[in-house]
Amino acid sequence: MARKTGDRNRDYNQKREQILAALQQRLLKEDAARVSMSELAAAADVSLSSLRHHVGTRAEAIGAVLERLGRLGAPFTQSLAAPPQEPLAESLRKVMASLLLGLRMGVLEIHALGIATGLRDRAVGPAYLNQILEPTLGCVETRLGHHIARGELPPCDVRLATLSLLSPLILAALHQTGLGGDCVRPLPLERVCDEQVERFLRAYGPAPTQQQAPTTTTATTQ
Repeated sequence: MARKTGDRNRDYNQKREQILAALQQRLLKEDAARVSMSELAAAADVSLSSLRHHVGTRAEAIGAVLERLGRLGAPFTQSLAAPPQEPLAESLRKVMASLLLGLRMGVLEIHALGIATGLRDRAVGPAYLNQILEPTLGCVETRLGHHIARGELPPCDVRLATLSLLSPLILAALHQTGLGGDCVRPLPLERVCDEQVERFLRAYGPAPTQQQAPTTTTATTQ
């Protein structure tokens, strides 16, 4: 008895998900930029033709892995986009601490994969932006929007504000861990987070209330 179309589709989707899970483990290793389709097929324990059938070209395979990683990380980014319960300064410190924890738990390797394989690649580059980097930026943009709506932050270009807040942390993490900067010129990433929050508040936060200087009067002698 022939299988129904739905059964065939289910088998295909299940097999594709298994392949992507295996490719994810392989692509998060240091040599991801140099790995070939044959090596990806071996990592997924499938033939080269089966790999192409389920994930397409090498660029499409990497893009599909990035899309899978984006789905897995969606609950994290959504939590950062939720209306904050904390005041502005505490909220920003929480964001930076959460992002640093994520970088240390494997997100840095995802950024490294996206940059190493996507830079100047018209297929992989947009996949990295759409699935990984932009969702991260977007959730913080949304969070800043909540603070603007509450009157804790003056109106600003939240995209540029988010880039100014997060870029140094991501660059410093790549410098320290991805490029071996911890051996060349060590930099505590917690210090980066603290410094960025302080600088952000000075640049984008509400202007300090200026206290009026007391008026002095000169007594006149009758």
